[in-house]
This record gives sequence, C-alpha cells and structure tokens, in this order.
Amino acid sequence: MKPKPHILLTGASGTVGQEVLKQLCRLRESYQITVFDIKSASSLKVLSPFRDKAEIVYGDISVFEDIKKVCINKDFVIHLAAIIPPLADENPGL
Repeated sequence: MKPKPHILLTGASGTVGQEVLKQLCRLRESYQITVFDIKSASSLKVLSPFRDKAEIVYGDISVFEDIKKVCINKDFVIHLAAIIPPLADENPGL
C-alpha cells in the first residue's frame, strides 16, 4: 500500500489556518497532516481539538533549524504563518 502524502501546514492557529486545518482533517483518510505553529496560550487552545487528527509541532518560523526539521519527509507545504502588526511593523526584518 502506498503511503499517504504528508502535508505540512504552518500558521494553523490563525483565522485562515484554522479553516484550512478543518478541511484537511476531513480528508485525513487520504493525507497525513502535520501542523507547525508557535507555542502560545492561544495556539494551544485553538489547536487542542485537532490533537487526535494531526501531529502538532511547536516552533518558530523565524528559526531556520525549526523549519528545516519540520520539513523533513513532507510532500506538500501550505504556508500560512505570518508575522503580523504590531510586531511586523516594529521588526520589519522578520
């Protein structure tokens, strides 16, 4: 049996990311799902209902090693993570 394609979803605790994660979970018979998000009180709350449907990995998109590690053996990446204002305005290099 051929292994299921493995999808990495970043930014799943955001507004758009939550909706994409809900849709992917409906298709989990066809895909293996890994979520990558920053660990915060908000993301823990938002992502907790999906613990049995997707692998949840916490890290920081601005840390290269975190990204490199989570991307291993993934077939597709849906990248929705972003640095938003006011942090983005204060640190445009992010």
